[in-house]
Amino acid sequence: MADTSKANILAIAAELSTVPDGTFDLVLADVALQITEAVFGARQEVAQRYLAAHRLTVISGTEKGGAVVSERTGDVATSYAAPGSDDYNETAYGREFARICKGCVAGFMVVTP
Repeated sequence: MADTSKANILAIAAELSTVPDGTFDLVLADVALQITEAVFGARQEVAQRYLAAHRLTVISGTEKGGAVVSERTGDVATSYAAPGSDDYNETAYGREFARICKGCVAGFMVVTP
């Protein structure tokens, strides 16, 4: 099974087209190590795609509706996005990755002699 690609990620997350190639390459390498065919089987590429889109969205801050932090001193106020926690619920891509994972996890049993 082949690893995902930048083109596949951009097909589901066009807003990530401005992420630098170096960042894309690093995230792609990370997810290729973490999402293997041995665990995910035929869902390997799609799991990699959604996990990479999630991570790139968190890194780039492109997710709309995230946490906002506001500070006020007298008449001066500043608002900015809070750093992400990389919780899968933080992005739509992370939620989809978590859903894919649920379909790939096999139960196990511990037997003691």
